[in-house]
Amino acid sequence: MNKAQRKILEAVGVLSNNRLDCSSFSKKHILDVEKKFDEVKKPGFVCAKRDDCLILAESWFRERGLYLSWGSIGSIFLVSICIFFAAMIFIKEGVLNIPATLAALAALCMGWVSAYPLFFAAKSELKFQGLQYTVFNANSKNIHFVSEVDFQSKTCRWDECTFCLAYSAGSVDGYYYELKGYLFKEDGSTKDSFSFDDYHYMISNNDNTRQMMIKDLSARFEYVRRFMQEGPDSVEAVTETLDLKPSLSEAAHRFQPRSEASEGKKFHVIYSIVRTVFLIPFSVQVVGHYFFCRYCRLPEWPQSVIDECGKDIFPKR
Repeated sequence: MNKAQRKILEAVGVLSNNRLDCSSFSKKHILDVEKKFDEVKKPGFVCAKRDDCLILAESWFRERGLYLSWGSIGSIFLVSICIFFAAMIFIKEGVLNIPATLAALAALCMGWVSAYPLFFAAKSELKFQGLQYTVFNANSKNIHFVSEVDFQSKTCRWDECTFCLAYSAGSVDGYYYELKGYLFKEDGSTKDSFSFDDYHYMISNNDNTRQMMIKDLSARFEYVRRFMQEGPDSVEAVTETLDLKPSLSEAAHRFQPRSEASEGKKFHVIYSIVRTVFLIPFSVQVVGHYFFCRYCRLPEWPQSVIDECGKDIFPKR
């Protein structure tokens, strides 16, 4: 990927300019791997957990397919509009009319130029970024992760990684927070980073909800910390794992965990009305996640990592 393509992805939001920044918030909320938290919470997105390995999907896994779905629809719409205008010009003015022909070609060029960023965003989410996850090996104390720098598989030691709470948009304050692991260079700059487990969304930005967020993510990290520090038997077993061939209903439940029917009739009626209002955008993203899981690029691991963890542990279709 060249610099121009990277700029396109940053412009449409596929890549964040701040994704590698370790913000002042993160530096104030570094998680001590030697400190034991009282509360422990099972991870939300577990790809697999067997033997001494725990695999957690990236924090924004539930949203994957967003650019694939809306990017594809947007690019097709823009190209179709320009093709329609070009066809109308040819029909009205004729193919032999040179000014009309140039205008039609200009319309086609405009369509391609405007649609390409969206098309490239959809393709990049599917084939460049692909499925991102982190493998925690309690036996070897190694962490195998998909890098946020180049989306390639890499390895680091448990004790050389700095874990902290982070804004999901890097250094930008907001309502979404996640667990991140950072690797730093000698000068203090970020060498690499990765996120793991589900993000936390705050419904409002006040002290109470902020403390709830810190408590929730700290409890999620405590599960990983105990797994790595005290062994797999020190944490509650995980029974449900991610399937890369989900049905549309399963994809919908991942995108919106509260999308299952409620036992309360009144709540169910209200929820059904709200869901109907947002049916089209909701369905588009669900379909995008469905196709993302089935056709996205899977990380390739060195044979040494496969031998260490076992080939059956890695997510596959």
